[in-house]
Amino acid sequence: MSNSIKRLLFFSILVVGFYGKTSAQVNKYILNKGWEFKQSDKQDWRAAYVPGCVHTDLLNHQLIKDPYFGENEKKVQWIDKKDWEYKTTFTVNSIEDQKQQLVFEGLDTYADVYLNDKKILTADNMFRSWTVDVTGKLKKGANELKVYFHSPIKTAEPLWDAVGYPLYAINDDAKTGNTGERKLSVMTRKAGYHYGWDWGPRLVTSGIYRPIYLKTWNTVSVDNIRYQQKNISEKNVDILTTVQLNVLENTNVTIDVLDAQSGKKYTSKVVKVKKGDAAQELAFNIKKPKLWWTNGLGDQHLYPMKVVIKQGDKILDENVQNIGIRTVNLITEKDDIGESFKIRLNGHDVFMKGTNYIPGDMFLDRVSDEKMEETIKACAEANMNMIRVWGGGTYEKDLFYDLCDKYGLLVWQDFMFACSLYPGDEKFVENVKAEVKDNVIRLRNHPSLAMWCGNNEIEWAWFGWGIQKQMNWSEADSTKIINDYFRLFTKEIPDVLHQFDDKDYWASSPYFRKYGDHLETKGDRHLWDVWKGPKSWDYYKSHVPRFMSEYGYQSYPEVEVMAKYVAKDELNLWSKGMRNHQKAKFGNKRIMKNVTKEFDVNGKNFEKVVYASQLYQAYDLKFAIETHRRKMPHCMGSLYWQVNDCWPVASWASIDYLGNWKASHYRIQEAYQPVISSVSFDDETFNVYVVSDLLKEMKATLKVEVMDLSGQVVKTSTENIKVAPNTSDIYAKIAASDIKVEQNNLVVVTTIIAKNEVIDQNEFFLAKNKDLTLSTDYQLTKNVIAQKDGSYIIELTTDKVLRGVKISASVEGGKWTDNYFDLLPGNKKVIVWQPVDKNMDKVNFKVQTLNKVLKDQPAEVLSQL
Repeated sequence: MSNSIKRLLFFSILVVGFYGKTSAQVNKYILNKGWEFKQSDKQDWRAAYVPGCVHTDLLNHQLIKDPYFGENEKKVQWIDKKDWEYKTTFTVNSIEDQKQQLVFEGLDTYADVYLNDKKILTADNMFRSWTVDVTGKLKKGANELKVYFHSPIKTAEPLWDAVGYPLYAINDDAKTGNTGERKLSVMTRKAGYHYGWDWGPRLVTSGIYRPIYLKTWNTVSVDNIRYQQKNISEKNVDILTTVQLNVLENTNVTIDVLDAQSGKKYTSKVVKVKKGDAAQELAFNIKKPKLWWTNGLGDQHLYPMKVVIKQGDKILDENVQNIGIRTVNLITEKDDIGESFKIRLNGHDVFMKGTNYIPGDMFLDRVSDEKMEETIKACAEANMNMIRVWGGGTYEKDLFYDLCDKYGLLVWQDFMFACSLYPGDEKFVENVKAEVKDNVIRLRNHPSLAMWCGNNEIEWAWFGWGIQKQMNWSEADSTKIINDYFRLFTKEIPDVLHQFDDKDYWASSPYFRKYGDHLETKGDRHLWDVWKGPKSWDYYKSHVPRFMSEYGYQSYPEVEVMAKYVAKDELNLWSKGMRNHQKAKFGNKRIMKNVTKEFDVNGKNFEKVVYASQLYQAYDLKFAIETHRRKMPHCMGSLYWQVNDCWPVASWASIDYLGNWKASHYRIQEAYQPVISSVSFDDETFNVYVVSDLLKEMKATLKVEVMDLSGQVVKTSTENIKVAPNTSDIYAKIAASDIKVEQNNLVVVTTIIAKNEVIDQNEFFLAKNKDLTLSTDYQLTKNVIAQKDGSYIIELTTDKVLRGVKISASVEGGKWTDNYFDLLPGNKKVIVWQPVDKNMDKVNFKVQTLNKVLKDQPAEVLSQL
């Protein structure tokens, strides 16, 4: 047996596993082996990975240095100015099937595709999938597939020039890319962040970034399926199933809709289909359906639906997808405040606790399934129920949405437009409409998909930033640009969307065109004044919108992370290497301006700056989240920016590029708990709120303690309370005049106890951290217990109030159940550390606290094992 035939058999087995196909009539062969690539003007072919991209292939052959290290980014800008070629050979044993198609799930971006030296496709959109009929074009035996990628820069330059006026693209780093005044990202349907952002480098890729496969079949194939749910109740749900078929000959077929696990048949239909495309509808109902709920409110029950197409007893094709039974709507209706902006799930208005997601790497082939699940799981573990897929990245691969289905995260899905203005010519618009259709059909059945949004911050830029004056457009050009905007985002995109899906659409986030003068009463809002101002945290309290869809503060990754990507002698804020890993304008200055106000630090000790920056970010986000939650139902959502990084960088992320939780992610986990206590200091009064996301009343005990920082309790109260469902309210008040302790020497501790279990404990410090009279003369009792599974239990107690307790291990990686926490006298803190390698001989732990870091005292060795 030849190697090529062996490879073809392997493809068949692999595809069955990957696509879940068992049909003998429809076959899918993934073409992911034997690829080579080269620079088009050179002759040397080298092995390539598909899916992949030019940058990673060059890196694998050591033809470039790591673009993430130091300033190497600037040394690889030549790559996007070149054309690149990829080729492979695949073997076909038989060409007897009536239909053969090549399917390209993701080509980045300008590509000519040749089969046996004949052009079969010209692609020009990274976000589209491309299906090419190659019936009669395949040969029995060896077939060559070649993909020629044109430079995205050289291709876009004449497109830019043809527009006749400059288009706005604030984050396009044309300077690093050496493209002069041309902001070429707006001309190309390609991930905007590849051209640079204020948290990412400029690395404009080309390549085959998603699978290519050969699909062959006879008679009938399923193109796509749409599941529409109607009349949902506890007793019943009606399901309308629309099966789009590709029919090669007139015939009679049976369409069955089954439960893929049990085999239970929901409905069946015998139809006569005619050659061509045909849509068949089947209706059925499910009695006493189990609903799909978001994380924290119930189960994420999924129904595995299987559609089988048969001709007699012969299976022609089949399709398996999970659906979840639920209603989800964006509710924007007038009320006594202005106009609501809230998500209604299964009849309940649910406060959205979540984040914004960017692509997990500059090079998308590096985002493994494991890494993606690690990120989504971390969101669920932090008690989130929504994640926004931001419009400057990509429509994520199917696994992303499968994971959101699994972990109970509703998805706010942007279309891929962000912070820029785009051309309005017919070719561009038609390309976008095809892109919308492709992605809506692909994603619409996911129960996690909650809503679609046209773009990120374009209306804010136009109506709020005054960019017309900045760009110096003529009146005629300005009119054309805004008319092109309205056409694309208020007509073309929603028109195509609603042909194929019935979910709600929001034109722009924030929706500034209509609500510019009503930021706290209508629509959603992005608030960046605390970061850019920089304003104090109290600014969040006076600027609470109906839904906060972006806000945040930067911090640095751990020193150990940056040490992998910056030379050792450059581990300081102002070195060239570190400055290249700070992409935000004035980013370091903004961090230091507020960090030095809050903590007794300067920029000289890099490790101390990193620690302080992470604490500042953590306290900032915790303060904002609690503020938003206290104000429900006025505010019904808080999505901070951002959960993840695409490379090692100073950024707003709560999880760094290597997957380490920053201080902020732990405090977000705390602030997003289903039930929290929260203190707000207003008019010389400590107002103690209890906020509940639960849909049922909860009986609990609320304990409020005021203690000085030596641990002495100076005032306490305990009260049995009934917490109303899905509400925020004040349950206790303490006048500042009743507390005979200086504000820099006190902490207010609130504790909620339900069913004899502490479900929430929160600490509120009124003074700035650097003004707190934190003791350095404390007794820290510690106990480290090694477990058989390789993990370690660490128990801590203290006799004084400890702030910002950070534990670290001498071994890289691993996961903590908590970190960067406060420790109070009388409380035992139990933390578990799970290492990556469970077979280590020796681990050192150390602990540092803000008490000692502020006084420049060293960390303590916790244990040596």
